[in-house]
Amino acid sequence: MRAYVLCGGFGTRLRSVTDTQKALVPVHGEPFLARVLRQLARAGISEAVLCAHYRAEQVAEQLAALAQDAGLQLMLVVEHSPMGTGGALLNALREQPPQGRYLVLNADTFVDAEGYALMAQGQGNALLGVQVDDRSRYGSLEVDAGGQLRALLEKGREGPGLINAGVYAFTSGTFAGSPVRACSMEQELLPELLAREPVSALEYSGRFIDIGTPESLDRYANDFRMEPSQ
Repeated sequence: MRAYVLCGGFGTRLRSVTDTQKALVPVHGEPFLARVLRQLARAGISEAVLCAHYRAEQVAEQLAALAQDAGLQLMLVVEHSPMGTGGALLNALREQPPQGRYLVLNADTFVDAEGYALMAQGQGNALLGVQVDDRSRYGSLEVDAGGQLRALLEKGREGPGLINAGVYAFTSGTFAGSPVRACSMEQELLPELLAREPVSALEYSGRFIDIGTPESLDRYANDFRMEPSQ
């Protein structure tokens, strides 16, 4: 199975602590992305397409080492201009078309292999949800009793809730024929998909963190020191 890994973010909020491409921020002596890719491999993913724009040359320089470390076949697709999370995926699907159902994930988010395996073993279109105590930083999910996604709610809602973990599974035909354009996954592609096809919300209770802020990067470095054994 293939995963498309979205590495194109500018990492603006991390500029105060690092000038490295966000997915390659060093944690305990290795790029954060290396840890993400190992979890994918442990979940049974065999190949990954890295979708990059900002400082894509840094990703290209480390591609062979990342592939060897994780035991994955890696491919790099570079956007010539920023296309947003949705546009990055559409561009990569055109450049490296999927042969079957595939995963999509953000390169700056850590999920244990169990989360990726849960998504890989399912059927149809799905996204991964995580219960958190404070959902204000995240887009949250409205899900019915049958586990079907009903709505994607904007960031800023306070209190506990089920949030979008930024891990998706789609069939090879989900975006087949979609024109490549700059767009947001959360604000455009997903709502458009939800209007025409069912999307399941699969709840995951394992470790989850995104490293989009200096505070969350510090938390990851301190609390996620050890990876689960294979």
